[in-house]
Amino acid sequence: MNKIDYPYRVRLPGYLGKAIKDTRKCKGMTQKVLADLTGTSVKFISDVERGKNTAQTDKVFDLLRALGLIVYVTQAPLPENKGDIQ
Repeated sequence: MNKIDYPYRVRLPGYLGKAIKDTRKCKGMTQKVLADLTGTSVKFISDVERGKNTAQTDKVFDLLRALGLIVYVTQAPLPENKGDIQ
């Protein structure tokens, strides 16, 4: 898996899932450890990392906080970078 570069543009659930998975792996965490830390299940973590559309937003934000990721919402586009998936 290629490590993503930040800032990373999230336009679909799968992009957010990739950021969560990449960060989790960079921190040496298993899905089980992250699930235990956030009070979710391994299945939930797997669904989010695969970009499943029905993930519960509140729990997704729990994952983001646990991994130290911050989400920004902006009307202006961020500069293009090599980590942006087209």
